[in-house]
Amino acid sequence: MELQEIDTQTEQLLHKRSNFEVRQKLAAVRAEQQSCQNQLDGVGMQRVEILTRQKRLEDEAAIVRNKADTGDNRLYSGEITAIRDLQAMQDEIAGLRSRQSLLEEQAIEALLEAEGLDKQSQTLVQQKNAADELQTVLKAELDAAESEIDEQIAALVAKRSQINSLVEDATVADYERLRETFGPSTAVRFDPVSGCGCPQDMPAVEVARVKRCDAGTVLNCSECGRLVLR
Repeated sequence: MELQEIDTQTEQLLHKRSNFEVRQKLAAVRAEQQSCQNQLDGVGMQRVEILTRQKRLEDEAAIVRNKADTGDNRLYSGEITAIRDLQAMQDEIAGLRSRQSLLEEQAIEALLEAEGLDKQSQTLVQQKNAADELQTVLKAELDAAESEIDEQIAALVAKRSQINSLVEDATVADYERLRETFGPSTAVRFDPVSGCGCPQDMPAVEVARVKRCDAGTVLNCSECGRLVLR
């Protein structure tokens, strides 16, 4: 009966250890951390893509600007004298300047988009830092609670070992086997006054059999199979 009480207490402590509310809070915080990190990774990839696009647009704008500048130099160098050629050159330069302006505007838009991602990233970093700090607090709280439970379980294990040495090996083995089925009601104490002990009603013949045994005898109930302590 003492072994059974110790095993029941140990199982209750293990259940309590596995279901600490702080453990659930810690799991939620870790999920938030992972979510923030995933979003940070996604924002980082977007930022790289946008900055790459901005650099490409700036490079294209620079190439177009150089072409337009070269055209301006030719236009005013006196190299071209025909009116038709001058008009064509002016139209080409105007088209290049328009293209340059469009590319530069797109580059600025990309830069502004990247700055928006920077702000988003900063917010996510702040959220993750807050989650990191909360995780540290919750982890310390959980470690302390687990340590307290572990000490109680260790004391029960030590006590169980002492009691176990006082019980016959065959009886302990029988108890261990039956406990898988009956749990905390594997062993029951027989009441000679009422003739009860087993959770199920014991037939009169079974009650008489138990009563004929000496006090302290451990029997198997013929009705359900539990251990009955006379």
